[in-house]
Amino acid sequence: MLATVMVRALERTLPLVPRPVAPAVSQIAGTVAYLTSGKARAAVRANQLVVAPGRRPRVRRTFVNQSRNYLDTFRLFRESPERVREWVETEHWDRFLDAHALGRGVVIASAHFGPVNVCGQILITRGYSTTMPVEDEMSEFARAINRARSAFGATFIATSSARGIYRVLREGGVLGVIADRAVTGTGERVEFFGREVLLPSAHIALALRSRSVILPAFAYRRRGGKVSLLFEPPLDLVDTGDHDADVRRGMREFARVMEGHISAHPEEWAVFEPMFRSDSVGQSPPSPKPSPLRWLRLLRSEGPKRRG
Repeated sequence: MLATVMVRALERTLPLVPRPVAPAVSQIAGTVAYLTSGKARAAVRANQLVVAPGRRPRVRRTFVNQSRNYLDTFRLFRESPERVREWVETEHWDRFLDAHALGRGVVIASAHFGPVNVCGQILITRGYSTTMPVEDEMSEFARAINRARSAFGATFIATSSARGIYRVLREGGVLGVIADRAVTGTGERVEFFGREVLLPSAHIALALRSRSVILPAFAYRRRGGKVSLLFEPPLDLVDTGDHDADVRRGMREFARVMEGHISAHPEEWAVFEPMFRSDSVGQSPPSPKPSPLRWLRLLRSEGPKRRG
């Protein structure tokens, strides 16, 4: 009950945060989360050591970025479709138009990367009905996020409803999926940043069966407060008759696309669980909890430099 009241309060107050002060609020909230979330902090650091080897992990920045993403997601409660169209830019929009014109259904495949919840709204506000598979909502906060994501009419469907998802694609609809974590524990193991990792495979399998187009797209922040949804070329899916092999081939291709974006901007990859086995990361020591006396300094830095 208390959690529900607190989340409802966030839903009412966060959209009221003036846009000019959003970066400062995100700095504070993200730094507090960074300081108080030891397991998540260690997981982000371990992940970044794999996806950006040789570079200093930017762990605190990931927490700050995700705080900004949440703040902007809640802002959707108060935005108009016209304002979203001004806020969200697109890059290579023609790739989406060409894919949609085929009439076979389009899967917009992305990752927990950048302001993806906000950028995804551009499809809906430009008149393209979009369906998003979601897992069972395990917390009141998750339910609040999904309420914000559906503010402009996005349709949700359970990830377990394979027939329902297949129907969306067969009818030429648009499906938006986040496909960098196998949350349900099902998928295929493929090479990802040189490691064998379990990744979701349903979107590839369904696209092959429905002959739909899989279009990778990734969200970025741009200058002047703008955000942008960048569309990559469609995946080259091939139906050879060996469905399992075709799915693995498609997953490897999508994994390569994700690697390019994540390795270039690891601080934007908002995955707070370990993605890679600890023995493959070099048995790095756990990330120590920073001293509270350093909180103010952390607001202006990328966090303490650590060995490991």
